[in-house]
Amino acid sequence: MIRLDELPNAQRRAIDLVREVATEKQFRPFLVGGPVRDLLLGRHDVVDVDITLEHDSSPFARALAKHIGGRVRSFPQFLTYKVTANGLPDIDIATARTEKYRKPGALPSVAPGRLSDDLLRRDFSINAIAVDILGGAIHDPANGVADVDLRQIRILHDQSFADDPTRIYRALRLGARLGFALDPHTEALMRAAVAAGALTSVSRERIWRELFLTMDEAAAPRALTALAEAGALDILFDRRNEGLSARLGGMKQVIDADPSLDRYVLYTAALLHGNASPVDLEGSGFSQKRARNVMQVANELPRFADAIAEATSDRQRFRLLKATTPEALSILGAAHPAHVERYRDYAKFTFALRGNELDVPPGPHVAKALERAREAVFTGEVKPEDARAFAREMAMKYLSRE
Repeated sequence: MIRLDELPNAQRRAIDLVREVATEKQFRPFLVGGPVRDLLLGRHDVVDVDITLEHDSSPFARALAKHIGGRVRSFPQFLTYKVTANGLPDIDIATARTEKYRKPGALPSVAPGRLSDDLLRRDFSINAIAVDILGGAIHDPANGVADVDLRQIRILHDQSFADDPTRIYRALRLGARLGFALDPHTEALMRAAVAAGALTSVSRERIWRELFLTMDEAAAPRALTALAEAGALDILFDRRNEGLSARLGGMKQVIDADPSLDRYVLYTAALLHGNASPVDLEGSGFSQKRARNVMQVANELPRFADAIAEATSDRQRFRLLKATTPEALSILGAAHPAHVERYRDYAKFTFALRGNELDVPPGPHVAKALERAREAVFTGEVKPEDARAFAREMAMKYLSRE
């Protein structure tokens, strides 16, 4: 039994509004896919509202948007619409579709169909369940409810991974998220597809998008390890996986401690550990700066850690740590917490001296001298009252070298 009143408040309100418009305008909408699966699992963190109708969904989408004072975005090539309004989750509305793949790895072409067609074109049985929003009846042509009970992921036909090889990523990502296993036949077909090179029919850009979605998961280390063990990452970069699970787990701890860090940089660096090259990142969309960050975390952290351990003064350590990215600095903090914490204190340290107080010609030497004086005062090398004279001396010294 699926109880729509168990949805979170915002999603339940959206469903109530869908029901109001459907009753008034005589439409028959169905809640489909992931939200239904999550309700069956008793998951109360449902965020999606995915609606399907057996007839043209455009009039319903526009009537709903008008009813709630929202907006409609249309995607006619996919027969889908997105309705948005303040205070409500996005409501995705689709016409029930059939689909055909012109060739393996290509995006499908779609045409209107029946609800059963729409459910049976989906990736996995647990995502092929619908509930009638008006009457509450469950539609389960692929026996997905049974697979939810068995906690297993099952594809709907033997060509599924060949038609869309990115389903390999989605299967393992979903398995990690839900704690489900692939059913034996599905796992055998997945491994056969990987061995046959199915992923070569998909652009690197699409594969990277799937990889980034995996990195967004709370269970990212588990999902990424599963992808690596299945050989699904070899299409991007062929690496040995010794210690991968532990590295990914360590990265998750760093991310959980500071969610502002770039999780894509950290997880990619863990995958490329010790031998990262810009060539590995083709298709990722990483900027040059982010690519350099990956290289630093993947390749250079042992050198930084050794140099910090061997340094004999704050000044030496600060010079090293200034050259690190926030991601690398956070990882080094686990190995050298006292040194990194002192560097963080230094990075926040300010004093009132300004360049125009030094009575020297302007130029880059002034900023360099002020920074050197700030460091000297923080470390105790120079007393605060002597900072101006020290900074002026340093500025003249740097100027003489220009």
